Amino acid sequence: MTYGSRPGYLPGFMNDPNDDDGSQVVKLDHAESRELEALSLNRFPPTVSAGLDWDSAEYDERRSWDDEDDWAKIAADLLTPYVSEGRRVAVFWGDLRVPTVTIPAETAVRHARRLLSMEPHFWIYPLGGPVLIECLMDGQVTVAPIPSG
Repeated sequence: MTYGSRPGYLPGFMNDPNDDDGSQVVKLDHAESRELEALSLNRFPPTVSAGLDWDSAEYDERRSWDDEDDWAKIAADLLTPYVSEGRRVAVFWGDLRVPTVTIPAETAVRHARRLLSMEPHFWIYPLGGPVLIECLMDGQVTVAPIPSG
């Protein structure tokens, strides 16, 4: 499995440079992704299923979603502070063949439903922010403070 070998698996707008939102997507190479992972995702203990082990790490909040509309509301609520700051977010996918991307937080909110098209799970890291957001396909969203490195 080669990192980033399947950019076509990304939600459609992310591969459309003529789309207003698509033109703001930055696909990270492996080294860039690893750098952001070291600041966020890799500071948490993993499970064998590639999720994060919340029995061994602290988290601030857990929410559940039943459908795409629920998820879109949760995403908007969690990302609103970063939208108002004009911040970008990194989106890490559970499938390493799909490249990590950075997008404006506002774009992540607007396309929250389309992010769900990526399986099995994904994480959102507001760049330079203190939290990581995990979204699992079982309907669970976890928000956790990033442990110091």
